Amino acid sequence: MAGSSSMSGAEDQDTYWVLRKDQLECLASTVRMDVVDHLVGNGEMSIKQLATSMGRQPSSIYYHINMLLEAGLIVEAGTQVSNRRTEVLYAARAPRMRLQKALADPKNFETIARTVGAVSRQAHRDFVQGLTHPDAQLEGPGRNLGFFRLINRPSRESLQEINGYIERIAEILWEERDMDQPLIAFAWTLTPLHDKAESDE
Repeated sequence: MAGSSSMSGAEDQDTYWVLRKDQLECLASTVRMDVVDHLVGNGEMSIKQLATSMGRQPSSIYYHINMLLEAGLIVEAGTQVSNRRTEVLYAARAPRMRLQKALADPKNFETIARTVGAVSRQAHRDFVQGLTHPDAQLEGPGRNLGFFRLINRPSRESLQEINGYIERIAEILWEERDMDQPLIAFAWTLTPLHDKAESDE
């Protein structure tokens, strides 16, 4: 059953379904969500490399690294030597870290709502940084900066098509890693809305 603490692993070695309450609570933080996202996007990294990628000081993420390790959301993946010092490398628990199944358990709604809030705040920060990024492209097939919000009433067939596109986008972002290209962030929400016009009738 989704949301059960006994089901917290991956269906395969590439996907880890985050279902445990402590793990969901751990990810309801912009910093910890960002740590996991950067490890998924970059691969194994030391704390120094991770902090540089996130635009933070290493001292500001030690606490969050320890929390993610304790929750089993990241792992120690080896070591590297830098300036004659041995550094621990960290990695995400799996290449695909997914929370979608946790929505099936109403007990998780409050925690996931806070997680979506963290994602939204981080998406705003990412977008503000992107506005002045030297590699920002606003048009054409190489566009990497944009936004939209749409409200409509798609048919069941169209909604199925939309979800297929979302899944495909996620697969592309999980599978592709061209280290010559700038990092990009992609965030989305999809939700049914209460129709106030209908409720007022």
